[in-house]
Amino acid sequence: MPSLAHAQTFNGPLLGVEIGQQHLIGGSLVNGVDTLQDDARLVVSGFAGARLHRRGFVIGSEVGAGRTNGDLHLGETNLTVDYRNQSQWHWQLHAGPTIGSRTLLFAYLSEVTRQFEVTVTQPSGVTPQEDEQGLLRFGVGVETKVRGPVNGRIGTSRADFGDRPLNRTIGRRFEVAAAVVVQF
Repeated sequence: MPSLAHAQTFNGPLLGVEIGQQHLIGGSLVNGVDTLQDDARLVVSGFAGARLHRRGFVIGSEVGAGRTNGDLHLGETNLTVDYRNQSQWHWQLHAGPTIGSRTLLFAYLSEVTRQFEVTVTQPSGVTPQEDEQGLLRFGVGVETKVRGPVNGRIGTSRADFGDRPLNRTIGRRFEVAAAVVVQF
């Protein structure tokens, strides 16, 4: 039997529910310009994954799906764009050391994917579009055992739109989330 200091607390399959504030970005192509709108919104996600815990170090992966109010609106002179989205999915990789037998410190890399139904209204008419985005997210977090594992995560995100002209610059926003994780 392993000693308490080297117990494999964070080993095996897991299920969880996370609630947090995430950065949503919708896009549309208007007259050759990637026309963006963004906001920070509450997202509730469920996820499943697995971890390997050996010699005080953990590596793991997760996949999940979430719900949000992802409806965004951009109103400018002679242009209105409505972006509609209610769901998303994500994958995540994480790794880090354990502190004692009850606490995990980790770094993570994740991508969240959202699909938007877009309506562009201009004086020339109404044009429907679809937009799919993948936002790379990364950050650090801590998970601790409290009558079953409780996981808190903080991080940031970024998005890359290549060399296309944009209607505005999208900055990084701080994201924060808390999760309850059941480790099997």
